Parts: sequence; C-alpha cells; structure tokens
Amino acid sequence: MRNPMKTMATCFEQVALFFPSGNPKIQENFERRAAYLDTRVYSRESLADALKAFHKNLGTSTETQQMIEELRLKETLVVITGQQAGILTGPLYTLYKAMTTIRLAKEQREKLGRPVVPVFWIAGDDHDWLEIRETFILNSEGKLSSCRLPGDGGGQSVGNQQVPSWETIEAQLTGALPDSEFRSTVLKQCKQFLEQAENLTQWFALTLQWLVSKWGLVFFDPLLPEFKRLAAPMFERILKMHTDVRDALAKRTEEWVKLGFEAQIQQTGIDVNLFLSLPERKLIQYIDQTFYLKGQEEPWDLDALNELLAQAPERFSPNVVTRPVVQEYLFPTLAYVPGPGELNYWAQLGKVFETFGFIMPILYPRVSVVLLTAYWQKSLNKEALTLDDVYGGLEKHQERCVRERDDQHIDERIDRLRLQVEKAYAELAPLKEIHVNVEDWLIRNEAKVNFQVDYLKKKVWQAQRKRCREELIRLQELQDGIAPNHSRQERVLNPLSFVARYGLSFVDRIAELPMTGDFSEHQVLL
Repeated sequence: MRNPMKTMATCFEQVALFFPSGNPKIQENFERRAAYLDTRVYSRESLADALKAFHKNLGTSTETQQMIEELRLKETLVVITGQQAGILTGPLYTLYKAMTTIRLAKEQREKLGRPVVPVFWIAGDDHDWLEIRETFILNSEGKLSSCRLPGDGGGQSVGNQQVPSWETIEAQLTGALPDSEFRSTVLKQCKQFLEQAENLTQWFALTLQWLVSKWGLVFFDPLLPEFKRLAAPMFERILKMHTDVRDALAKRTEEWVKLGFEAQIQQTGIDVNLFLSLPERKLIQYIDQTFYLKGQEEPWDLDALNELLAQAPERFSPNVVTRPVVQEYLFPTLAYVPGPGELNYWAQLGKVFETFGFIMPILYPRVSVVLLTAYWQKSLNKEALTLDDVYGGLEKHQERCVRERDDQHIDERIDRLRLQVEKAYAELAPLKEIHVNVEDWLIRNEAKVNFQVDYLKKKVWQAQRKRCREELIRLQELQDGIAPNHSRQERVLNPLSFVARYGLSFVDRIAELPMTGDFSEHQVLL
C-alpha cells in the first residue's frame, strides 16, 4: 500500500483531489480557507459559553481562558486535533498532536493577522476500551512498565467511565516512574488529577493540560449535553441524508483505493454513521427501508429518531465518518492535525463534506519525533547502529554480538561431539544380532544422548550470553527505548517517561521543533 503521508509531502498533486483545501505547505491555501470560513455562520457565543463552563472544572490557565473568549469573535478561526482519552494522556503522539496544533495555530495567527485558537477534541464518545486502558512507561532500568486500568469498560463510551481510585494505579505508577528529582512532583500531580477528575475525559484533559498549560490549548468534550445540543441540527441532517453520505463515501473511497492507498473506513452499506445510546451505544443501521440499532430487532422510523433527538440529543454521537463534519459544523476549522493513520480515512471523506455543503479543512499532519537520551546516543555510536537498525529489530544484532564473542568455537565442538556419538553408536550396530530388541534399545538410547547434547549446547550458549550481558542489556535498552514492542516510540511510550526524567522542560523541547512542513521524523536529543 502507498504511504499517504509521504505522497502528500513529496507529490501532493497526485492526491490533491482528496484534500480539497490544498497543500498544507502553501500559505495561500490557509488564506483561501480563512476567506471561505468567513462566509460561514457559527454559534460562537453558545460554543464559548459551553467551553468556558467545561474548563472551570479543569482549573484552566489564563492563556486558555483568553483563547475561549476569542472564539466569540467572528474573525477567530481554530486549528483542531483529536484523540481518544488515553490514561495519563496515552502515547507520546498525543502530546505531539497537541503541540503541532498549538504551533500551527500560533504560526497562522501571525501570518493571517487574526485570532487562531488551538483546540483538542477529546474523543470521549469512543468505546474502544482496549485501546486506551493501558499505557507504558520506561522505568529506572530502562524497561517497559505497564500501567493498566481494571475492567472491560462495560460497553460504555470511554468518557462516561468513572476514574479509578488512586490506590488502583498507585503501585503501578510508583513502580513504573524512574527515580529522579521530578518523580515526586509527577506522582503528586497524577494523584491530584485523578482525585479531581469525575471521568476519564476529565482525567485525560487535566493531565495533558498540565503539560501544555502555558500555550492555551482549549479542550472539547463532545459528550457534554451542551455540545450535543449545539450539534443536534447536524445529527438531524445526517439522519435525513444517510444514503447520500454512504454514496459519497463509497465513491471517494473507490477513487482512493484505485491509486493504491488503503481504505481505512470499511462500510457495510447499511450504516447510518450515527450512534445511539440506550444506554449502551449502538450503531444505527438502515435495512429494508427501516432503521435498526445494530444487533437489535426493534424497528425505528425517522420520525421516532428525530423526536428522540429533539428530547435527548445527548444520546446521539457521530462515528468516524460523521465526526469530522460535526466538527466542521461546530468550529470554524482552518486546519485539522491528523496522525499518519488518520490521513487515510480523511482522504475518503471529501465528498461527504460536499454532501452537507462543506469543504474539508486543510490537513496538516502532526510532527513525528524520536527522543534520544544521551545514553541511547552513546549506545548507538558504540554499537555502530542506526535508527533504522533499531526499527528493524535488534535480535539479529544481539545474536551476532554473542557469536562474535565466542572464542571457544562452541558449535564446532558440539558438532564434533555429535559425530563421535554417531560413530560410537554405529560401532554398536552389530549388537542387534544378540536379541531382537537391541536395535530398538540402541535407537532410543542414542536419541537420549543426542537430547543431552542438545541440552548441553543450549546451556553453554546461555552461559555465553551471560558473558555478553553488558552488551545485550545495552541493546535491549535501545530496543525498549527507541522501538518498544517493535513499534515506533511515539506510539507506545507515555510522555511521563520523560517528564519524570527531565521535568516540563522536556515539553519545551518539543515546542521548539521547527515547523518545516516536510513531515519527516525529527530527532530530539535529550
């Protein structure tokens, strides 16, 4: 499959159809997008009031309060990103999304000469519990430590989940965080946020806000009733136009796949692309001219759904297809900051936007980063390794390291022993003339001896690996730190791995990254 991020960065004209607001590297496209948004009308006062009320519970910074007030102004635009409410912010890429959004908003504020506010949409209405319930922190020994929430989520939206007690995760977190001068502060803050939060969305927002508070990031919780009321007219349009939405998605998806890209969104042909919670969240589907909740037999008609929507809009929520258009309806969105995987599904949505009379915003991919401690840099140099070597897995390098230290020619000696065993038992072959069972005894006995030879070889190589313990530990620490679980660092490690080591100055380093627009991976030396 082709890489949409790479294609966007190097050959944008090949995918221009799928990103109608244009190349994010060209400033004129931001100016054109801003002019388009000036023709649109938004419920700015209601939105700002709801955001202000939500942020009171977060103890928001002065910078964020000012950003919310700016949303009341008709000339204000937003740069927005989104992510699920992972525990303790989830992986590093959550921070990178937030910081890219902050930096792009600041840059466009200066270039456009008008307010541009950074917004983080917390996908609390998602119910993928397995994706958010666990996070990984590098402990003092440089090994991965897991911090996991109990339970299975009960089928409820993540944002409706109650936070665990501090006692539930204290031992996990205490054991995971590395020893440093910042450790006690991090633990204190984590405890405070957990005790302050009423649900996982608030816990997420409080933690991420602590990391980026001085830059004025605004958080949006789509589960709040006030926001659902604001979005209700859009939900009504989605219900009415669900067939058009499916057709639009299918057409643009077909065009995307023909170019060799992956279709991230797989449609069944019956999805209405809205969820309804009664109380468990179920996808609304349309089968044989009738609406149903997925997995249920009770029929619904459009009037009944609209009546429920008017009475209880908080029961409705968009899915991956319609969330972006609801976002477009609520916010004057100059640009959206996606991760690499999100580019695939956004590319499928251009005609869905057109169905509602909208134009998709500019997509500006988040910054990609690999963090390198001084120790990792030294180890890479000592072992003559590149980052690509680490990304490819260091198992072969570890094996080569062990074998290069083999000054006793272990395999050769063991092989000679096998030949001696084989020769010795061959010399015993005439004994089978003594009794009919002797041949079977010889075969079984030789097998037992060979089993012991295999065991001996295994134990000798284990001892050899112990001789190389220092090098192997260094290589494993590189693997766990740079490519943990054979994945990118930014997709696995929690930011607290580094905040606990370097304090909030670590976040400042991320904020200093250049906005080059080439979307390549940045190396940050710590």
